Amino acid sequence: MVRDGLGRLVAVPKSPHRIVSLAPSVTASLLALGASERLVGVSDYCVLPPGTTSIVRVGGLLNPSLETIRALQPDLLIGTTSGNDPALARQAETLGLPLYTIDTPDVERVLLAINDLARLLGEESRGDDVVRGLRARLEAVRTRVAARRPPRLLFIVWSDPLVVPGRTSFLTDALARAGGDSVTADAPAAWPSFDVESAIARAPEVILTTPQNRGLLDRLRRDAAWERVPALLSGRLMTVEESIEQPGPGVVAGIEEVARALHPDAFGGTGATTRESSRPAP
Repeated sequence: MVRDGLGRLVAVPKSPHRIVSLAPSVTASLLALGASERLVGVSDYCVLPPGTTSIVRVGGLLNPSLETIRALQPDLLIGTTSGNDPALARQAETLGLPLYTIDTPDVERVLLAINDLARLLGEESRGDDVVRGLRARLEAVRTRVAARRPPRLLFIVWSDPLVVPGRTSFLTDALARAGGDSVTADAPAAWPSFDVESAIARAPEVILTTPQNRGLLDRLRRDAAWERVPALLSGRLMTVEESIEQPGPGVVAGIEEVARALHPDAFGGTGATTRESSRPAP
């Protein structure tokens, strides 16, 4: 029996070989650990190496197909508290399958979860190597941004309604590690809806979002309500890759990207290296 991120005792088989990953961050971690040959199923939103055809898509994060999962005859399901429905534990039990759930409320827990998965796979040494490399990269970022004032930033996860990272979101921690000060860090929920007036009143100096919301930045430029916001006055509205939002090993690359955007001089640049939205999206 192994205790998972929720403190549940789970009957995980020794060195599982037929794994279904129910979240993109889990799949990314398993791939980083060299476990692609053990994956038999993944969620519809997981990113797989180009040309992968042998791994079956089992449905969405909240509504995976139990019939598809059962047909794969997995010996382990792996999910997350951040992406999957809590009812999944009961559903897995009805299938007679062990469900190991990862809890990643901050970046440190993301790293520890990779070590936990490595132990489940019997790949402790590889897990240590992966995490050691990720920690070294995080330390390099910390060193570069430590002496610089963190700008007040608004990170927009979704545009309508306005969804932002709150106090208990791992993204808030990731943004802080990148040298930013999220203006919504005091919001009580992990991913709260936020009213536009409050966002404007907090006077962010930088506004970040991901490519799916690129058009929002152009709309903000045309909205008179935002014209006196510091980020609009300085033109610091930028898109960054979705990796900063995902609690897997790729979050470190996201932290590096955001750090370069917020503090380009710390990385030998003269301007933001991320894509700025200076004209309407096509």
